[in-house]
Amino acid sequence: MDTFRVMRQDDNGNRFRVAEGLARDEAERVVAEFEARGHKQLYWTEPTARPTDAAGATAGRSAAAGAAATTAATTGASGTANRIVVGGALIHGGRVLAARRSAPAELAGRWEFPGGKAEPGETEPQALERELLEELGVRARALQRLPGAWLVRPGLELRLWAAELISGEPRPLEDHDELRWLGPGELADVDWIDHDRAVLPDLARLLDPPPPAA
Repeated sequence: MDTFRVMRQDDNGNRFRVAEGLARDEAERVVAEFEARGHKQLYWTEPTARPTDAAGATAGRSAAAGAAATTAATTGASGTANRIVVGGALIHGGRVLAARRSAPAELAGRWEFPGGKAEPGETEPQALERELLEELGVRARALQRLPGAWLVRPGLELRLWAAELISGEPRPLEDHDELRWLGPGELADVDWIDHDRAVLPDLARLLDPPPPAA
């Protein structure tokens, strides 16, 4: 009987073997569990290569993966539009909220702007406001999208937004173990996930706008 492995790719393109020697339905169930948890990394199943064809299969997969990544940057790996993941830079009193990841293992201890996947039919602001309620327990209002977009895995595109706190005290309810309010001069004090770090210059200008012209 053919066996399958579960693979994972992190934000830097590194690939890891999660499980091996599974029946196909078992491997697909493992992937579905990770998807249901909202993990941002790519998980997929593939047949366990036989010794006679491992070298050829590896080369073929590498070439196919490179072609798929190029296509996914614009249309998604399957030729359809990418699903959007929104992250929210929550602003209050001239400071922004950073959240420290507690899972998955490769991101634990690093900091990000919390968020998650937009549901079908949701606008990005609607998705952002819902996700901040679910992850932090607060009411927020989306302000503006920050520059940039990142393919966090094939078929999923991350977009970051600034948002303002309307009501509630933020609490780390999902996938985070610490929250920290940071002022403009403190943004470099934590170890940001790379794509979240990329928006810090734009965010700093929102936190510390220039004085109005005389």
